[in-house]
Amino acid sequence: MATAAGTDPKIERYLARVRAALRGLPEREIEDILRELHSHTIELAEQEGGTVESALQSLGDPVDLAGTYRSENQMARAECSSSPLVILQGLRHASRSSRGRVTATALYAFGYINVLMLWSAAIEKLLAPLRVGLWYVPGQIWSLALVTSGDAPEGARELLGWWLVPIAALVGWAVRSVTDRTARWWIGRYRRSRTSQGA
Repeated sequence: MATAAGTDPKIERYLARVRAALRGLPEREIEDILRELHSHTIELAEQEGGTVESALQSLGDPVDLAGTYRSENQMARAECSSSPLVILQGLRHASRSSRGRVTATALYAFGYINVLMLWSAAIEKLLAPLRVGLWYVPGQIWSLALVTSGDAPEGARELLGWWLVPIAALVGWAVRSVTDRTARWWIGRYRRSRTSQGA
């Protein structure tokens, strides 16, 4: 029967594979993960006369295990970040199904498309004030049109004038804030559900 020695070569080989799969994470985090896995492996091997082999087998494939740690790391970073790229990386892991991940990512991207549209309208209004604006078109079903390029609709009347600049900038900021908060809430909700289920 193998004993759970701290220098057991099987444990060291397993941890080396985990370390290789965690490449890119901060070194301090990698060391913490490896220390935790090492002590957990020894505990498992000492329980009820187990072996190092059975303990390592219960941990699963080292690359898959490292992927779980990497996923958790990205979601934790996204939960407290204001960077759209970091939040997008977190959303890639924040669902059990690929459909959920695609839906969350698409909604997040849709929010940012609206942010960019509003901010570009504010900038374009400064550069081409006569061609950009929120126009009212009498007699049409959809009688409001935000035009950011090209000419205003024929017979239209501009509603906001220069007020478009601060309003578009503020509404864009508000949409960004709501989009980021919703994405971080989604990620946090998923992490809590995984923790409560022991995943």
